[in-house]
Amino acid sequence: MQEQKHLLGEKSTRPNPTDRSKLGTKHSLLVEGQGIPIGITIDGANRHDMKMTRATLQSIVVCRPSSSSTTNIQQQHICLDKGYDYPQV
Repeated sequence: MQEQKHLLGEKSTRPNPTDRSKLGTKHSLLVEGQGIPIGITIDGANRHDMKMTRATLQSIVVCRPSSSSTTNIQQQHICLDKGYDYPQV
């Protein structure tokens, strides 16, 4: 039986050691305050969350408001889970 590759993961999918080395994907999704997706990254299932942070932030497809704008100051922040609690992030 030939394994099928995930269409979005392409060459990024690697064997998942927790799933008896079957191919798998991990999706890192970034949403805005109302839950609307603004960026996504797909990688192998064995990839650690914190290593996908930069690629996920770079995948944003809309322009972020400037934090230095004096006419329309909006507070910008990001909420992450414990998987991103590293000094590199």
